[in-house]
This record gives sequence, structure tokens and C-alpha cells, in this order.
Amino acid sequence: MKNPQSAPTNSFSTASRSRTALTLAAIAALAVTFAVLVSGCGDTTATVPNTVNQTLVVGQQMLGDKGFKSTVTRVTDKQGKDEILSQDPTGGTEQKTSEAVALTVSNGPGEGVVPDVAGDPADRAEEQIRAAGFTPVISEVYSSVHQAGFAVGTTPKSGTDVEKDTKITLKISKGPQQVTVPNVLGLSESSADKALTSAGFRVDHSYRVSSKSPGKVLGQDPSSGASASIGSSVQITIDQAPKKVKVPNAVGQSQSQGDRTLQNAGLDAVYATRIVTNRSQDGIVLAMSPGAGSTVTQGTNVALTIGKYNKPAPPVPPVPPGPSSIVKQWNLVADQTKTYTVTWSAGQCAGGKGNAVLKGDGGGSAMSGAQITAQGDAGTSSYYATTETSDITSPVTLVITITCRVQ
Repeated sequence: MKNPQSAPTNSFSTASRSRTALTLAAIAALAVTFAVLVSGCGDTTATVPNTVNQTLVVGQQMLGDKGFKSTVTRVTDKQGKDEILSQDPTGGTEQKTSEAVALTVSNGPGEGVVPDVAGDPADRAEEQIRAAGFTPVISEVYSSVHQAGFAVGTTPKSGTDVEKDTKITLKISKGPQQVTVPNVLGLSESSADKALTSAGFRVDHSYRVSSKSPGKVLGQDPSSGASASIGSSVQITIDQAPKKVKVPNAVGQSQSQGDRTLQNAGLDAVYATRIVTNRSQDGIVLAMSPGAGSTVTQGTNVALTIGKYNKPAPPVPPVPPGPSSIVKQWNLVADQTKTYTVTWSAGQCAGGKGNAVLKGDGGGSAMSGAQITAQGDAGTSSYYATTETSDITSPVTLVITITCRVQ
């Protein structure tokens, strides 16, 4: 026997499914209608804002506020990085918000390498920095390496990759800084070193044997209170206690060997010479004082006697006696031209060379009326002089002197 409730139950299920299908279809239709409405409402028209010269972030915000999206194209340009150079469409244009605005954006001027200008004159260094695409900014600094007016370096340092149009600090030397030299007299060597290096100086040392204050500074150069360049040297002299040493034997050595022998012992050589006739003793130490083995203070002078060979000179033949000169003179007469001659014999002079001069009692003014017009050898044993006179007011004398050669 069938269940009487079965038929009504199946009928209800079929009806329920039909109603559900109709409901879903209605919802789908409504969704399509809503999408169409929403789509139609979003595609509105608006005025495109002007974003040129704005940064990319600001420009995109301005476009977004109006409902626009954007596309970005980057280019190298001297304007700052991320700055908007142009847009399409231009500001003020009416356009649908569904259409993107094309932005051209600066990627900056690009990078360059900072040049090495250290040691170059200031104007040349500036030119190199500008040629590399940068803007130089001068900064004067002290330098003990580069003289005034020359480049010391840059910040950033040379070889650095930097965006072009960046300001590069160009450091130009104004010479070494001058400071006052401290007083280190009487200080120990280590304390003096510390004081001078702390003030910016280099220290050179010398030593002098003394019994005043061993280990202390006896002198300094430059002196305290003087102005000197940072990095320059200050010489200090340190008191050194005297030491006793034995004089080594240098007799028989050459002069240079003897000098080294004494130097190695802390002694100084001074020299004297002695003439020797034996060639083998030339340049050899013949004696020394103090003598070898003597005990002396280090730094003492030791006198070395050095042999000096002189070749004996050949004997000089005796010179026979003879006259050394022949002199003859004449008193001149006014308004006269005359030739005067001196002759000599072999017994008087084996040979000679003459000379004629005018002498007057009245000085220079009296000589104005007389002159020698010619003179010279008249032969192998004679000499002449020709004179002219005019208005002579004082006595004038012609003197011819013959200087005889050695016979």
C-alpha cells in the first residue's frame, strides 16, 4: 500500500526549484544592469590639471584627484630628477577620465666622474670641473703640500661618480698655515719632540758634546716665538755627555783613509803638510797629534801631517849683469814737428822694447800744445818718436825709455 503523503512531497520540491531559478535569474539581470550603470557613471569628462614642473608624486596626485591615471616616460634632462617636463594632453584640456595622461619626467642630467685636479692652477681646475658637467664652488684651505693659488683636491674626491650639475667643492691652497714655534730649550729630547710635533712641526736632531745638561735641548732653530709653516722642520741640538776614546793609529795611511779611521772613533781630523822628496810619501799620513793610543774626549781634533811631494827644480843658470833700461829725453820747442831716435849697442842692451811719453812742468793744461804723432822701432837696435808742438806755455819734455831684455 502506497504512502498517501508521497505525492504531495514531490510536487512541493518541483515548485521550490522553479522559484529558486527565477530568483537567480532576476539577481543576474540586476547585476548586469548595475554593472552597466556603474560603468556608464565612471566614464565622465573632466579638465586635465597642469602638472608641468611639478614632481612626479605631486603631479600624479593632482591627476588622481580629478579621476585620471597616467603613464610615465623618463628622459635625461638638466632639470631635477622626477620633475615633470611635459604632459599630453596639456593642462586645461577636457578629456574622459578613463583615458590616461602621458607624462614625460626628468631622470636627471646623468652622472659624471669628478676629475683629478690636485696640483693644477685654480683657473685650470675650475675649467676641468665645468667641462665634466659640474658646478665648482671655491673653498680656500691651508696646505703645506701645494703652493698658494693651486688646487688641493675636491669634495667629493676625484674619481667619484656624481650626478651632473652637482656643486663640487674645489679646495684651493692659500699656502701653509703659519704658527708660532714653541720654546723647547731645557726640555728633554722626548718632551721637545712631543711639544714640536703637537704644534705641527717635524723635528730634526743634532748632538753636541757638553757637560752642561746631558740629554737636554741646548738650542733650536727657528727660535721660540718665531713664525713658521705647519709641516716645516725645527732643528734641535741635544746636549751629549762627553765620552773618552783612544786615538787610533793612522800613520802610513792615505789622507782619506786616515780621516775615516778618526771619524769611526768619533774624532775629527785637521791637516798640516810637510814637503817630502820621496814620491811614495806623497798624500800619506807621516805623523799625528795627539799620538796613537792617547786617551782623549770624543770629538777632539787630531792633527794629521800629510806628506807633499815636490819635484826638485832644475838649477837656474846665472844671469849676466847688464843694463836694465836706457832713458833719453829732449826739451821740445813750440811750433815744431821733429823725430827723435834712440840707438843702443849690443854691449848696452841685447834687445829691448821702447816707449815714448810727454812730460810737462805745468800739468795737464801745459800739455795741450804737444803730442806724439808716431813711435816705434826704427831698426833692430833703435827706437823713434815724432812730436808736434804748437802753443806750449810751459816746458814739455819727450822721454824715450828702452827696457832691455835679459841677456
